[in-house]
Amino acid sequence: MKLKLSFLLIIALLSGCANKTAIAGQGEYYRQEIEKSKRLAAAKVVQDKKEITIVEPSYLTKEQRQGFSELLGVPYEDLENEKLYASIDEWMGTPYQWGGTTKNGVDCSAYVQDIYEKVYGLKLPRTSIQQFDFDIKAHFSGQKFLRQGDLLFFRLRDEDKVVSHVGIYLQNGKFTGSNSPHGVQIADLNSKYWQDRFVSGARLLKNL
Repeated sequence: MKLKLSFLLIIALLSGCANKTAIAGQGEYYRQEIEKSKRLAAAKVVQDKKEITIVEPSYLTKEQRQGFSELLGVPYEDLENEKLYASIDEWMGTPYQWGGTTKNGVDCSAYVQDIYEKVYGLKLPRTSIQQFDFDIKAHFSGQKFLRQGDLLFFRLRDEDKVVSHVGIYLQNGKFTGSNSPHGVQIADLNSKYWQDRFVSGARLLKNL
């Protein structure tokens, strides 16, 4: 009798241990599954962020973009800042007029003033000499450091004090300005005419 009771007790103990082991195993399984789900969810968030593409608004038609890429001598896909070129396009062909501020006629500094305010939100003084004095610390003479949006200052005549003309650097050695007698245009900074009259560049846009 005692032997039978001992045998039954051993069986009960073994069964209890087996149940505890099974429960513990199930707990570990569920823990691993929860961790796995967390990892998959985190990976999906990362993947979703990678798939989000920020599309900048288009300011130019394909034809306009192609036209500017040809004027600048850069590949179609390398044209930077469509907002800038859309603003230039609004003025292209406007005749030069000393003191002018409208599409009927505009001088260099009024043109630069309008572009800067519309594109960059920066209000510049009215005249080229005032724009030159706006931030003296921003000036530099090395043309290899020029970036799109930098101001370019020129002395057109020997008798002019400091500077008398201003434009905006674009890309690939080209700049835009209201240049007498052509009016608003894209010109070649590397030409002898502009090289002989170049004074300095100025980076007023600190994020360039």
